[in-house]
Amino acid sequence: MCRILYKWRNFFLLLAGLLIAAQPSVYANESGNLQIHMDQKVIYCAARITVADNTFSLAMKDGILVTTEWHIQVGKVRDYWLNEEIADITVIRRAKPDLLTRSWLLTDTSSGISRRVYNIKDAIHFLSNLENFPVLDRSLLLINTLYRVSISIKVHAGEVNTAWWTNLWKPAASSMQQDFSLP
Repeated sequence: MCRILYKWRNFFLLLAGLLIAAQPSVYANESGNLQIHMDQKVIYCAARITVADNTFSLAMKDGILVTTEWHIQVGKVRDYWLNEEIADITVIRRAKPDLLTRSWLLTDTSSGISRRVYNIKDAIHFLSNLENFPVLDRSLLLINTLYRVSISIKVHAGEVNTAWWTNLWKPAASSMQQDFSLP
């Protein structure tokens, strides 16, 4: 009996240690900027999260991978029911530091495009901004109907762990939303 209790105690201590180690080390403010632009065929968004420069730079200078996960949702606003979801997009951007060359490999996993920069400010700008990002085709929307674009941003320092227990401690997050309608 004592042996079984000893095994359970060791299991719970190991589990508690894993859960404590899963906490994020990068924190974001709750502020940001979101703008919606449209042309004849496409709806675009321009979003920026307001994060202190040292939030990203401290981790990146220490050689730690920093990832921003942008989750964009577009929905038709309804008064007496849940909003009707029209688009749901996830954009993941990573800045992987190379301490030997003092450079950062910037990767946008949604497009697969990557580039190397040698200035940390360029890497921080890449992680904290979405510029003229195409969200959806204008033909999917109705004229004179109110729509809402909601963006939530998660900031991860280190490898992104997708295990179920990582949902117990959320990474640093920021969110913003804006309503719009077609003219």
